[in-house]
Amino acid sequence: MRRVCLLLAFAAGACRIPNSDHCVHRDVQSDAWCAENSPARPYCSPCVAEGHGCVEDPPDPDACPAYEPDTTSGSTGGGSTGGSTG
Repeated sequence: MRRVCLLLAFAAGACRIPNSDHCVHRDVQSDAWCAENSPARPYCSPCVAEGHGCVEDPPDPDACPAYEPDTTSGSTGGGSTGGSTG
């Protein structure tokens, strides 16, 4: 019973995906990993399972409070590296 309560408390407090192939498990800089491996989806959402967790737009903090943007100097999570489509 105690173990079930612990699991429920953990699940309610975070929305991390238990998938070893997910971007949150790939690199310390998970947004950068998504930008490099999936340029059309440069943000890593710990609340999305599809596409290794990479998404087009930064996750909304209200909908996905577990999201934390990369914290490298000079990077604010934009991750664009010249992909111009017209």
